[in-house]
Amino acid sequence: MNAATQRVDSARLGWTIACLVAAAAPHLANLPPWPMALMLLTILWRIAAQRGHRQLPGVVIRLLLALAGFAGVFVSFGTITGLDAGSTLLVVMAALKLTETRSVRDLIVLLLISYFLIVTQFLFGQSILVALYSIPAIWIITTALLQVSSPAVAMPWRRAFSRSGLLLAHAVPLMLIAFVLFPRMSGPFWAVPRSDNSAVTGLSDQMDPGSISRLLESDAVAFRAVFDDTPPPASQRYWRGPVLSNFDGRRWSIFQENDRELLPDSVSRAGDPVNYEITLEPHHRNWLFALELPNPAQLPRKTTMTADRRLLRSDPVTHLYQYRLESWPENIADASARRWTLSRDLNFPAERNPRAQALVRGWAESASDPADVVRQALQLFREQPFHYTRAPRPLDQRHPVDDFLFSSRRGFCEHYASAFTLMMRAAGIPARVVLGYQGGELNPFGRHMTVRQSDAHAWSEVWLLGRGWVRVDPTAAVAPERVELGVAGALPAGEGLGLFRSSAWLRQVQFGWDALNNGWNQWVLGFAREEQRTLLRALGMKRPTVRKMLLTLIGLATVTLSALAGWLMLQSRPAAPDPLAILYRRFCRKVSTIAGPRKPGEGPLDFAERVATARPAIATEVHAITRQYLAARYFPDPPERCVAELRRQVGALRT
Repeated sequence: MNAATQRVDSARLGWTIACLVAAAAPHLANLPPWPMALMLLTILWRIAAQRGHRQLPGVVIRLLLALAGFAGVFVSFGTITGLDAGSTLLVVMAALKLTETRSVRDLIVLLLISYFLIVTQFLFGQSILVALYSIPAIWIITTALLQVSSPAVAMPWRRAFSRSGLLLAHAVPLMLIAFVLFPRMSGPFWAVPRSDNSAVTGLSDQMDPGSISRLLESDAVAFRAVFDDTPPPASQRYWRGPVLSNFDGRRWSIFQENDRELLPDSVSRAGDPVNYEITLEPHHRNWLFALELPNPAQLPRKTTMTADRRLLRSDPVTHLYQYRLESWPENIADASARRWTLSRDLNFPAERNPRAQALVRGWAESASDPADVVRQALQLFREQPFHYTRAPRPLDQRHPVDDFLFSSRRGFCEHYASAFTLMMRAAGIPARVVLGYQGGELNPFGRHMTVRQSDAHAWSEVWLLGRGWVRVDPTAAVAPERVELGVAGALPAGEGLGLFRSSAWLRQVQFGWDALNNGWNQWVLGFAREEQRTLLRALGMKRPTVRKMLLTLIGLATVTLSALAGWLMLQSRPAAPDPLAILYRRFCRKVSTIAGPRKPGEGPLDFAERVATARPAIATEVHAITRQYLAARYFPDPPERCVAELRRQVGALRT
């Protein structure tokens, strides 16, 4: 029966709906909830129609639903193209296709759409969880495709899963060959830009009270670092990110004119360099993170260092990104800053936070050196009853720094960095806020250091004559254990960072899972051009080129397919002929001239009796041959002498 005309039964429909749900369910984490609600509605409608409770919608209703779906996508994203909008549209189309499934061919189309829904998950992320989920999902869809497309009665589910698993296993050798030999591109092969309104977890390009403390709820990985030698001490693990110079009295933001490049001649270095590799999780921003001070001559491709020492890529980081750096944690940088930079880093709204300004101006009038003002500010934080907490009370909207310094005195790193930087500017000292991460923990199951979103931190930089830009962390004056022990060791009791940090064995589970993810990133997602060429050289290809890789890929694929075809031919070859069956058929042909051919369903004894009745003269020989055949046939593993005796008797029979 043709698939276009074969009607849909409940079993085939059940397989299709199960696959559609399995393929679309992971999209709940990335897409709005309404497409999944639409799919649930169409599933219930289709089940009701299958049971005869309702009719499938007509053309007009389906057209209205399609227009509503397109309108919903456009309203949600402002477009119908791009990763988020395109994936949402695919879910909507799959849901609407379910309302017109009247034949098996329609179900096959839905199963093929399910494959596409699985593939689109890798456009949002290529984590090991996505891969582990996609393998059984693809297996289920392939099994359903076998069950739905077969014109015969559906196979038992165990046999169907076994057969589809064998089909998928045939593709594994080709997959491995293509993974190793297919030429790597400079970027991800499937990169699709996300819409501007996509939610991104991580640091922002601006800071106000509470903006960083919110990240403490997230145990997500920001990046992982692998050092060539011993990692630097905790006091030097300041991972620099955005630099904020604009201040409106409450909020700090980036001054975009800083995007001009840093002059290499203005950078002085001290101490020993640190070489390391960072695997950065996608944060959909164009900045990178690095220890102080990256070597401007050894930056990643398409990356520049700005005048305020930010590392900027030409494109946002929308996929897992690996890069190597060389840094000097003990450095004197930009000792000859431009005058316009220093004047910009003195600006602040004079009508806001007057009490803080008055306090610091008194210090500046009595101090002989700007460094003395810095020391007095840090002494204020150390000696006065300031507290480091993740949950301070809300500050006054108009004068937040005054409220923090003279009333609340409870805050997180952004409160201290903001107050300190404003105080320095009020004293006539150029200052700015730096966002990034501080710390990181070495994984006991690997040699990498993991930096999480909960390690987000804010500190200050001040300009001191003869020393250049100097890092000052006012939070360390209040909670010095924040630098040495991390944020979890600095917070008061009762302000823990979640379940994994409160239990020792769960902490080990987290370390193990993190090591597994790092291995996946390094050996699968991070298997880029250089790693591929290194492996091929180790395998004997002296000078890997695109031409050599493609020719080797084609050759190995041909050999693999030929071997697979040969194996399938051996598996499908006919069984070896049965000598007993051959001898008995020869006997039947000999006596067919006497009593006619053996009838279908006629047993050997009945056939022998009919032949003996028709020719009594050979009845003894006929019965003897039949008894010998039955003894050899139903005796387990008949000896060769039984077969030989039957061959002699059949040969001696004369009709």
